[in-house]
Amino acid sequence: MANKFGFGMGSVLAVVVVALILLFVPLMMGPVAPPSPPLLLVFPVVLLFVFLYLHFASK
Repeated sequence: MANKFGFGMGSVLAVVVVALILLFVPLMMGPVAPPSPPLLLVFPVVLLFVFLYLHFASK
């Protein structure tokens, strides 16, 4: 059922599920505190390792 670009019903369903999660999960959360500065540094470091892994794995 996938077309020549590789987008099938599974891809569309995954995008819809992620969009629904992003819309409705924050409504169920209580009050939250902002993240601490060390926790803010975790995100760029993890992204850096993911991008480096993808860069070297694609060669």
